[in-house]
Amino acid sequence: MHHRNPHNAHFIERDASMVDTSESRRDAGGTTGTQSVDRALQVLLQIAESPPPGLTLAACSSILGYSKPTTLRILRTLEARQFLRYDDELGVYTLGMATVQLGSEYLNRLDLRRAALPSMRALVEQTQETAHLGVLSGTDVVYIELVDSPHPVRVFSRVGAAVPAYATAIGKAILAWTPEDARPAHISQPLAARTPFTIVTAGDLADDLAATRERGYAIDNQENREGIRGFAAPVFDFQGRAIAAVSIAGPATRVTPDSATELGARIVETAAEISASMGAPRSGS
Repeated sequence: MHHRNPHNAHFIERDASMVDTSESRRDAGGTTGTQSVDRALQVLLQIAESPPPGLTLAACSSILGYSKPTTLRILRTLEARQFLRYDDELGVYTLGMATVQLGSEYLNRLDLRRAALPSMRALVEQTQETAHLGVLSGTDVVYIELVDSPHPVRVFSRVGAAVPAYATAIGKAILAWTPEDARPAHISQPLAARTPFTIVTAGDLADDLAATRERGYAIDNQENREGIRGFAAPVFDFQGRAIAAVSIAGPATRVTPDSATELGARIVETAAEISASMGAPRSGS
């Protein structure tokens, strides 16, 4: 049996589609204006959601409800604009580079702070403690957003403050999901004791980061400021990289070790919400 490339079939089948039939008139009218754009987007989304390797012309035609010649015109237009790519060997359409460029541009324009604030406010409302959002800057964590606790006695912080990453829940949450060969650049040496509880040896820090990954969140057990305890979980971007972390912290008399299970679960949930808004893979970690 002779197999034809759908690109060649476009020229073979076009003559038949020029016959003035009710079907051809319906196709011609249906591929103009809003409906044409809607159908093109429909098939584009269907291809995006389909499992590899892609969809054939026949499958796309079935989805659109159009004849093959009309469907092919839509597909070729999307292909010309690089929204689709045709695989000659497999005879299927897959997403093209334009979709990657659009997605990357959208994700690059997302404001992490703006994306995080609703979830942080909800977290503070639930826990009544202070929430922080921080990123790594060299060997420090820099707070880029915070939502204060309503309690008169609370953690005092400010946006722009920088603290050593190894001594904070936010820093350890990011470091735990940072590739091991990249960690030294973000860990100051020596590990100075900021409080009697600060981790000061490389071995203990490595163990703490391993435990952090296992439980899903980091713990600042009064390591940065005595009397302050906190929990943090990483925020991931669309490439699955830990780009920030969100924390909940308060006086150690209120945020006790016994609260770790409840607050740890809440901070993991909050971080997952922010990660999703940043386009992170669903697996999270």
